[in-house]
Formats: sequence, structure tokens, C-alpha cells
Amino acid sequence: MNFVAALYEKHLLQQIGKYPIPKHVSLVLSETDLIQKDGFKRLREYILWCRQLGIKITSIYIDVLDTEETLKSEMIEKLIGKINETLSKTSGDISYSLFSENGETCSKREGKGFQIYVSVGFGGRKEVTKAVRSILQSVKEGRIKPEDIDESTIESRLVLRNEPDLFIRSGGKHLSDFLIWQSVYSEYYFTDVNWYNIRKLDIIRVIRDFQKRQRRFGK
Repeated sequence: MNFVAALYEKHLLQQIGKYPIPKHVSLVLSETDLIQKDGFKRLREYILWCRQLGIKITSIYIDVLDTEETLKSEMIEKLIGKINETLSKTSGDISYSLFSENGETCSKREGKGFQIYVSVGFGGRKEVTKAVRSILQSVKEGRIKPEDIDESTIESRLVLRNEPDLFIRSGGKHLSDFLIWQSVYSEYYFTDVNWYNIRKLDIIRVIRDFQKRQRRFGK
């Protein structure tokens, strides 16, 4: 980082330090973001930046674009292995959960500090469908009455129950269906910076933009 950029970053850090930092930040990436040069290195750096900036939770969705089922399965398996390796090397008091395409937990670490959720191809439609099936099974078994089903019933069956304050899509113009139930009141930010070029400075800018917004929470 050059001298001018370092000064600007310091200035922005002072600015965002005056206002609340988003507690939960979600990031949407594509498989190509990670498999390109330095993709996983950037992932480690992003996690470090979130911790340094005071963010408590980050949820990361990897959108797997391959349509051919065999190639898609191979890509998911490869990504899960590399992401697990990346998370296991992350130092400090952190918790993390890594989910596969069907919502099953591939790996997990319990901690009391920074929380990371990574989902590989397990989007919101699959998550809600899984929750509904679970509720239907409970109804069939007589453990829940249909008239007792409400929003909290569905929320209790979701894999991820934390609601993001902020969604970031790097270098893209569209989002996936990740956390479609939980993100109804989230703020969205589309960066014009590709993943391999993203810097801590860019994340600080996103937070500053978030702090300037007036959240209405559906009102």
C-alpha cells in the first residue's frame, strides 16, 4: 500500500469508528472468484479484515455455476476441501461452520469469538424447502399442529438463523438466493471491484456507505 492510500485508509477508519459497525455481514462469491489466482488467499484476508473492523459474524455464500451435475459435484467437493483448509488455518478465537450443497455440516469449530458461516451451493430456496419438509414431518408425527405454525416455527428450522445487516456482492450485478428469509431487511452493496482486486480499503468503504443509510426494516 502506498503512502496516500495508507493515509486515506486511516482517515476512513476514523470515520467509521464514530458509528455502529454492522454486526453481521454476508458476502456472495462465485466459484470462479475462489479458483482464480489468490482467491483463497483473499478469503483469508477478508476474514481477517472483518475481525479487525469489529464485525462479529460473516456468512459467505459460494455460488457454484456448473450446470452439468458431475462437474458441479466435483467442483463442490474441491471447494469444500480448500475452504475447510482455509478455515482450519484461521487463528484466534473463532467459530466456523461449513455447509455443503444439501445443507449438511461438513466441518465445524466451536469458539466464543468471531463467527464464520460458509455455504457452498446451499441457497435460500433449498434452505426454506428443507425447513418446510422438517415441519411437515413434525406435523405428520403429531408433534406440531398445523394451526400452530408461524414465522418463528419456520425460523427455528433454518440452518442459519442470524439476520445479516449488510450483503456484499463483489464484482457482480446480481445476488443469489442466499438467506432469502433472513435478509428481508438487509442492506445491499454491489462493488465494482473484482474479488481478486478487493482490498481492506474497499470493505471499509462499504461499511461507511452502510453507516450513511437510514434502515427502515420494512416500514
